[in-house]
Amino acid sequence: MDFSKLNVEFSNMQKTVTKYTEIVLLINLHIKENLKSISKYETKMKNTKNKIEKDMAHLYITILKNENEFLENLVKEQEDKNEKSV
Repeated sequence: MDFSKLNVEFSNMQKTVTKYTEIVLLINLHIKENLKSISKYETKMKNTKNKIEKDMAHLYITILKNENEFLENLVKEQEDKNEKSV
């Protein structure tokens, strides 16, 4: 058995896992930033009397919520695939 090839493969697997973990962390960070923005726009929407500004804030909130939902589903789907393959 050639252990050098095994070590190279193990190293490649570790790099892949590290990259995956970094991507998941970035996605989670983006979700947190979106939640902060949603909170900011909800406050803005409550405090403004201008109909156009309220509509724009509502549009931003809807977009950010949809983006968060997509990102959460993406991470969850990938985790489910990983659990099935293990």
